Amino acid sequence: MAAKLGIVACDVIAGELEAVIGGRDIPLKILEYALHEKPKEMAAPINRAVEEILDAGAERVAVGYGLCSNGTVGVCSRGGLTMPRCHDCISMLLGSPARYMKMFSANPGTLYVTDGWLRNGGDTLSNVENRYVPRLGEKKAWKAVKMEIAGYRYFCLINNGLGDVDRLRRRTMENARAFGKEFMEVQADLSYFKAFVDGPWPEQDFVHLGPGEKVEGDFFYHSPETFAAAAGGS
Repeated sequence: MAAKLGIVACDVIAGELEAVIGGRDIPLKILEYALHEKPKEMAAPINRAVEEILDAGAERVAVGYGLCSNGTVGVCSRGGLTMPRCHDCISMLLGSPARYMKMFSANPGTLYVTDGWLRNGGDTLSNVENRYVPRLGEKKAWKAVKMEIAGYRYFCLINNGLGDVDRLRRRTMENARAFGKEFMEVQADLSYFKAFVDGPWPEQDFVHLGPGEKVEGDFFYHSPETFAAAAGGS
């Protein structure tokens, strides 16, 4: 009999996970997006949430984070865990690490926007307005952010049908206009999240750890051969 699964995940992907779980009895603990602001301190609250999920009756935990600037290094579980073999949530939202690799190869200078990112104020315009301007002032804030994203060409909406898609599209276009970039939109679905919740968990897409094993950064790196094969695939 399969071990009862519980999930700990970032709020950026909460909508996708809730849509897949539906009304099923799968323990889900959502952690605030703000944890990403201090990646060196991320592992401890994730580990606490994992323990809470296990105490609530789960036997194994799926952790809805990628490497996240090494923020998940050191995460572990007494019951073992499964997590996306991704550097961040963009691969999950696009549908797989392989699709992210292919899109990165075709359009490397892309900033992605999703319902979860906007809900958490994670789009570039929101960062300027809410974080940079109060700290630097209007003129310096815009100058600083424009320099940060100078190498990017696109703002891309990942449309998986969740949220107010028209509002998301308008906001993504506003970001593109504000920074002189091009607008893109790609269609996505919830297939990766369905696999994350229900399996199967193929090794190329997911990391599996036994009880007490800790996350290491090397787990999330694909070989150059894997990257090339994915980028050149259909």
